Amino acid sequence: MEQPVAYTSWGKIKEVLRIAYTLPFVLASVVGVAFALTVTDQYLLALLIPLDVLFLALFVNFSNDYFDHKSGVDSLRFSYYDDDPELREEIAKLFNQKVFWSGNSLDRGIITETQGRRLMVLLAIAAIIISIPIILLAGWIVVLLGLIALALAFFYTAPPVNLGARGLGEVNVFISFTMIAFFSYFVIVQEFSWPVLFVSLAIGGGAMVMRVSDEAPGYPSHVQKGEKNMLVRFGLHNIAKIETMMVVFIYACVLLAAFFEPFLVLLFLTLPLALRALRMLKIDDRIRLWRPIPQYLKMTVGLEVLAIIALIARTVWTSL
Repeated sequence: MEQPVAYTSWGKIKEVLRIAYTLPFVLASVVGVAFALTVTDQYLLALLIPLDVLFLALFVNFSNDYFDHKSGVDSLRFSYYDDDPELREEIAKLFNQKVFWSGNSLDRGIITETQGRRLMVLLAIAAIIISIPIILLAGWIVVLLGLIALALAFFYTAPPVNLGARGLGEVNVFISFTMIAFFSYFVIVQEFSWPVLFVSLAIGGGAMVMRVSDEAPGYPSHVQKGEKNMLVRFGLHNIAKIETMMVVFIYACVLLAAFFEPFLVLLFLTLPLALRALRMLKIDDRIRLWRPIPQYLKMTVGLEVLAIIALIARTVWTSL
């Protein structure tokens, strides 16, 4: 294990809780809530649901790190460049080190396994406690959705299921983010909505392409550990095709959402980020697989933020 280094308080929080990857979870929920608030005034639910998703997201991200630490896949992944200062510097330039996660916090000695298990329990308890008033206000459907969410979160990397190592991790991420956005709306309104569904699918697709891009640099470690994620199954040489198909799917969903709600055309402002990420894959050097990662994160967060802005704009427009 790598020797511990000095971290600021924020640095420890950022590394342990993977803040950059928590934001898309919470914003996905806020999008669903924003849709709901266009037709109802359930403000307490609108506050509680994203808060619950926040703790669930923190649980997801840390449990992923914990079980990747136990399997050794993250340690192996980062060992490929930990001893190459020039490569590490090149990669660091791609990511804002004040925000982005730079490695498994357990592998780096920032937190111990015992502390990690306690943290997972505390985060799960917090998510369950916050869900209680949501259940009282919205009904028992919340229990079913909560159980599904916890199962998808925990068994993403947890044995014996370990969906991430069976080629289902990316699908897990897609389903999870789609559900977060759509059911944050549905739990409040309990009515179906086509624009909400298509925006939710676009957000789920954005999270999925983020996952595919993020796991690409660790391809050798996944192969060595016998994990069969999507890129291992279909081949790293097909990554551009896979990501292109996913980008097409995302913006087809955006187009359909805009058909039902014209203000959602604003979401197309994120398309240049996706196209830039795809172009970056054509640069043939040793960090080509790293370059698209922040672009897809910006794209997904952009989809979420612009959806919220579009709904605010529509509300203002219709009130004039």
